[in-house]
Amino acid sequence: MNKTRRPVIGLITDMRDLGGMPFQVLGDKYAQAVSEFAQALPLAILSERAGNHIGELVETFDGFLFTGSPSNIRPWRYGQAGEGVGPFDDARDELSLPLIRAALAAKMPILSICRGLQELNVAHGGTLHVELENGDLHHSPEDAPYEDRYAPLHEVHLRPGSPLVRVFGAETFSVNSLHYQALAKIGEGLSVQGTAPDGIPEIVTVEGQPFAVGVQWHPEYRPDLHDPNRALFQSFGEAARAYRAARA
Repeated sequence: MNKTRRPVIGLITDMRDLGGMPFQVLGDKYAQAVSEFAQALPLAILSERAGNHIGELVETFDGFLFTGSPSNIRPWRYGQAGEGVGPFDDARDELSLPLIRAALAAKMPILSICRGLQELNVAHGGTLHVELENGDLHHSPEDAPYEDRYAPLHEVHLRPGSPLVRVFGAETFSVNSLHYQALAKIGEGLSVQGTAPDGIPEIVTVEGQPFAVGVQWHPEYRPDLHDPNRALFQSFGEAARAYRAARA
């Protein structure tokens, strides 16, 4: 195995209906952030085709990025009654939840963003708020220009003594926010490391893992403009390189 090549990061895709046809899509900002700031090679994982090959995925990649998405997890997957609020992505659910468990069993680095954070929680037996009562505090206006939707909206406060101070470089910092759902009951083995001013969990880690971080905001948007976001992707890349070196 070539020790000099960049670590390979698997990025989860979404199933979308575009013009009446099914497409598997990936936001370019995620791939750019992995390539430019994690200094890793981003490769898309096609969720509709990969669900039966979890073991091969773990053997192939050096880390995984569970991306954000407009879709939500079906409530029955975390024991919630009712239809919930769509859109939904069953193909992604079928891949992401077991892949998270398999990756962590292998001590692989993972970074989970927005929906990815919610997947991380559900994969560990946690639950979600189907709709936030104070959703306006956590979602920029839908009709705002692209750049404004990703502008900082509220602060995140790390818990006292959080080891993630070393990652983010600050105990309090501002983040963007574009989510209508959030973590409710925290999954087994997860530790809340940071919250929004209203107490909504914004950052979790997985106990006993070298690098397994989930965040509720979107650090992949222009990390060059935001030191904590840039540092998060740099730390993710360092963890993936360490994992690759250890496996070699």
